[in-house]
Amino acid sequence: MSDYLFLSKIDNCIENYIYLNRYTPNRQEKADGLINFKVGIFLQKFHENNWYLVDEKFFDNNESLFISSLEYDLSIGELLVVVPADSSKVFEKKYDELPKPLSRKVDLSPINERTEIGYRINDSFSSYQGEFPYKMSCFKGTFLSFDPLIQHAKGITNKLIFINIFSKKIKTKDIFQLHIASANTKRKYKSYDYVNNSALIIDIGNYNDEICFYSKDTLGVPIFLSHDSNSIFSVEHTHPPSEFFWKNKFHAQSVLKSNWLNQLK
Repeated sequence: MSDYLFLSKIDNCIENYIYLNRYTPNRQEKADGLINFKVGIFLQKFHENNWYLVDEKFFDNNESLFISSLEYDLSIGELLVVVPADSSKVFEKKYDELPKPLSRKVDLSPINERTEIGYRINDSFSSYQGEFPYKMSCFKGTFLSFDPLIQHAKGITNKLIFINIFSKKIKTKDIFQLHIASANTKRKYKSYDYVNNSALIIDIGNYNDEICFYSKDTLGVPIFLSHDSNSIFSVEHTHPPSEFFWKNKFHAQSVLKSNWLNQLK
């Protein structure tokens, strides 16, 4: 399994960063866990169909690599995709399909090729272990998530950062919609436009209701960011619905999403 990483510009105050490590965390004792690789950093602008190489990063004999969104001139919602690659790979300047990421698996041990994805505002920061699986980037799919990670407290601002990566060739840049609806009545509250390979950023607001988020157009990774004007700052993300099940998880996910999306208009 191989994964992409990502950075985006949330607003003019919040920094998005990643810490990437050269070591494979889960491996057999006899295996060398040190991987020699670099990363290419790619951008597909809102109205573009091609990916452009904007930077390359090397470990230079260090064990870890820090990359920040502040290093790049981004518009709010633009998404940088970080692609691990063999150190000898020569990237082209432009691609119509995003290069496949290098797998950092070194033996038969199962691993998640995650890294620390963090956000910082002033002196407060929060992070989680995340990734965007390559296999997930190869089809458009659908999206469904709920609101248990939202902090319902006075003075707290809640944002949803919806990360969408589609690595295959795009003929036209279509406009899709992500919706907020009541999980109880299925009433739709709001809809937001987005395009492939972007970070849709929503100020969620306050609802006296349990809510859900969904798109019938694409899949995506939801990140919930909560902060106040002082020191509270937290970042959480939800797992896909397949993680709710032990057996036949992808069939069960299909049934769950189909049932909900058929009721959500």
